[in-house]
Amino acid sequence: MENIKKSLENWLNDLNNFSFRNYEDLPELELYMDQVMKYLDKQLYIFQTSTSDKQITTSMINNYVKGEVVPAPIAKKYSKEHLAVIQEVCTLKQVLSIAEVKQVLDKTHKPGQENPESYNEFNLLNSTSTSNVVEETFKRLNDVDDNDIEALNKIALDYAIIANSYIEIAKRILYLNRNYEFYQKAKEEYANAEKERLEKEKKKEKKKEESDKKDESETESE
Repeated sequence: MENIKKSLENWLNDLNNFSFRNYEDLPELELYMDQVMKYLDKQLYIFQTSTSDKQITTSMINNYVKGEVVPAPIAKKYSKEHLAVIQEVCTLKQVLSIAEVKQVLDKTHKPGQENPESYNEFNLLNSTSTSNVVEETFKRLNDVDDNDIEALNKIALDYAIIANSYIEIAKRILYLNRNYEFYQKAKEEYANAEKERLEKEKKKEKKKEESDKKDESETESE
């Protein structure tokens, strides 16, 4: 590589033209794991920085299935719904933990159903965000010489700091959502338990009243 800036610009053009397929354009035929890997390797190739940089592996997919982040395959075959979710996971796992990824997807995907609208919306948002960042990067590169490592490093540092701020905000939102849902669940469970306790007390009191009346009746008859 003789020209860092030129190489970056070429990659940025490729990135700007990249997009995951919309749901309706995903393979209709169900795929076995080796076919899934070939498909995803081709889709995710643009993000690789070396031949050993694997964006997805069979072990990763198996772990996502075990963790219920990705639906389990049916008869060892993966449908277009599986591919859609895996591609979303591949994007989100760059900035969120797998538990957080599951938290996000659980709110946008209905289990056991196809979710084309949710996936296409995700895809559009991802593509739009990428295009905006690529455009901004080209503007910044206008003032950078071909192999100005210091200036390029400054751009990388700026982006890393900005990205970290967004990540921290996203993680805080998810943390607050989890706490709120936990609180609401605990509150509901307490309310149900209290309701059940009061109902038992009423039944106990009623039973005691009936027993007392029976005793009074037997006493009077004597």
